[in-house]
Amino acid sequence: MPPIDFSNAWKSGIRIINTGIALLPNFVLAIMVFVLFLILASVSKSLTRRFTLRRRTHQGVAILISRLVQTSIVVLGFLIALSVLAPSFQAADLIKVLGIGTVAIGFAFQNILQNFLAGILLLVSEPFQLGDFISVTGIEGNVDDIQARATVVTTKEGRKVVIPNAVLFTNPVAVAGNGTSPR
Repeated sequence: MPPIDFSNAWKSGIRIINTGIALLPNFVLAIMVFVLFLILASVSKSLTRRFTLRRRTHQGVAILISRLVQTSIVVLGFLIALSVLAPSFQAADLIKVLGIGTVAIGFAFQNILQNFLAGILLLVSEPFQLGDFISVTGIEGNVDDIQARATVVTTKEGRKVVIPNAVLFTNPVAVAGNGTSPR
């Protein structure tokens, strides 16, 4: 039985390790760029929220605009960090790949998209605000946070309940203003 020759496997392993070591500076730089964009997104979110509230804009619109600014900056930072890590990467390539699976993604994330769109409509129309006491589908409590996907409510017992925005948008909601429970 002839001896097994591992020289090709060894050469391939060395080539993979050398390529990984060569990419380490790009990886570190990409992480630094992404962290910088995360910090920039956080600062931009708070500045946008303050600016829109100072302009007497609805609180829900201020939350929506500030979160859209934050998300846009994070996505931009991710794409720039990815292009630093892999210089051959182009955003157009990612868009092409995503375009192919759009229908499948749409069906897979149907409920998430429904909750997201309901969240946008709730933030714009403002049927209730932060601190209001609401009652929907047997859940009663004060509104703590209105997110893009769900609304967080604290019940009288102190429990936090996350209600999908589609539930709030499609069901009757009783609203009592500013943390006062209905009598």
